[in-house]
Amino acid sequence: MGLIRDTLNVKIFVLIVLVVVAMVSLLVVFQRNFEDINVKYKEKVHELNTTFANLTGAQTQLNKTLSDLELKNLRETDLREQYTKLKADRDSLQDEVNKLNGVIAEKDKKITSLNNKIIILESDIEKLERKISKLEKRIDCFESGSTNC
Repeated sequence: MGLIRDTLNVKIFVLIVLVVVAMVSLLVVFQRNFEDINVKYKEKVHELNTTFANLTGAQTQLNKTLSDLELKNLRETDLREQYTKLKADRDSLQDEVNKLNGVIAEKDKKITSLNNKIIILESDIEKLERKISKLEKRIDCFESGSTNC
């Protein structure tokens, strides 16, 4: 029985050694896998942080662009309102200029007409003055007693 017991002890010892070797082997494999996974995890975390930083920068740039666009739209709206007002003012002034040009044209026609009347009247005055002069000469002639008048 001693031999069976020694054989059994040896078998148990070998079994324990095999289990310990298997456990150590598994621990070594798991440790290496864990280290590989941990390295890959750290790389992915670094990539994610880099991507997050890039996205944050892009978001900041987009926010700035959005702000610039809103400001541009406000300016365009303001300029459009100013343009509309100035155009209305210009149209109003143009209508007034056209109206005044019409009045000036009427006044010019009236001035021309009056100048023509003045010329005609001056001509009539000259004729009448010549006639008066002739009549005065005839009166003088009659007063002097001449019969050749």
